[in-house]
Amino acid sequence: MVARNIRERIAVALLAGSVVVASVLGVMTVLSFTQGGTAGFTGQVAGTQAQGSSSNAGGSSSNAVSGGTGSSSQSQSGVSGGSITIGGFFDISGPVDSSVERDTVRAYMQTVNASGGINGRQVQYVWCDSKYDASAAHSCAQYLISQHVLAVVGLTAPLGENNEINTLTSAGIPVIGGLGTPAEFTNSLSFPVSTSFLRYGTAIADEARALGAKHPAVVVLADVPWVRPIEANLLNRLSADGIGYTDVEEVSATQASYTATVFNLQHSRHGPSGGGAGPNYHCPPAASGCPDFIIAALDPFSYHRLFDAMEAANWYPHVLGSGLDKFNVQRSYDKEIHDAHSLVPFLSPYDHTGNPTVRQYLGAVEHFYPGQFQALDIYTQHAWTAAMVFATAARAAGKDLTQQSLIQQLDAIHNFNTGWSTPLSYGPGAHDPNHCFTYTVDNAPNGTWHTMTGWLCS
Repeated sequence: MVARNIRERIAVALLAGSVVVASVLGVMTVLSFTQGGTAGFTGQVAGTQAQGSSSNAGGSSSNAVSGGTGSSSQSQSGVSGGSITIGGFFDISGPVDSSVERDTVRAYMQTVNASGGINGRQVQYVWCDSKYDASAAHSCAQYLISQHVLAVVGLTAPLGENNEINTLTSAGIPVIGGLGTPAEFTNSLSFPVSTSFLRYGTAIADEARALGAKHPAVVVLADVPWVRPIEANLLNRLSADGIGYTDVEEVSATQASYTATVFNLQHSRHGPSGGGAGPNYHCPPAASGCPDFIIAALDPFSYHRLFDAMEAANWYPHVLGSGLDKFNVQRSYDKEIHDAHSLVPFLSPYDHTGNPTVRQYLGAVEHFYPGQFQALDIYTQHAWTAAMVFATAARAAGKDLTQQSLIQQLDAIHNFNTGWSTPLSYGPGAHDPNHCFTYTVDNAPNGTWHTMTGWLCS
């Protein structure tokens, strides 16, 4: 998720490095990813966008399969003689732009089509703009149901995604991937690929303790309802780890400026501010270096505004967050702000350029959607991994591919090696396949990130 104007502002700074990386990786990927002997990327993903307002984007849920077990009919499962229809919805218009996640899934499927498709069938993609709006996300879910998609692969819609997991799975449609919202880990037809956001709270607090943070200030995205328990989990864990946080600032993805937020974070010694939870520690009036860290749980778009405001205030505390070591934010805070720490459930692509999954991912996106290359972020790694899991299960289902057979093969996945995370396993019941993080640190100016740990698992 990243705003288009943010991409434009940082593109010049990243252009030289990205061109080198992309040109090398794109060539290597042609050979490593297309297993059907194709000389290059030529496959196309035919796709349909939901048109018009929510009234005509929606469809009736009368197509739902009783019991939520998936249809055994190919025609009701989005499978015809020569094609497979999958779908997703993404916040594209509005304050954030997750079209890069959509295009990451499409890039993966285009490589699949180029190498002969899935058991001879070409993949088609139906998508819908959820507009950073819960009502629009519900209309998108209904639209996908009306289109009889085989599966939803790689949705990215913070305000609506959590609620619509049940809408989709109640219709028998398996959901693969997603942001990692709480509902994705309690539903037998949801197949998450990332670590639950609830685990992020615990992991970030424990990492703060390991880094020696004493009195951090906290800033969290609060206009997304499912973030509330994650915020509570983070604050409770900080307290349990003996860390006194000085302020909690709750912000919105639609917030135009972080100037007031940064002022509050700096001056939290004066007491609670910003509408967040009250602090459990007050900096003494004469204390310097308090707060000593900023713990940030934001979307990539909001990170940039936070760092701009910190730079404008000439205030550079240590930063601990998630997903910072990505193209669209890794240099957005300029050379003055470094020693930032980023906790992620996938290996950083920009510190693992020899990794085969990284080569495939960067090369395919750069080839098919070069305008999105600079926008890649942690959630595009979610999207790519979801596409990998879907294709693996669909191939295993063979020619008789239906929702039921796909779900059976998804449940049968055990120790699936993604190449850039811990292995994923599913099975009957709810799924929680990834408990592990690694973290990278920017310990030099100009966004020079280095992985500092192996997998840290809870």
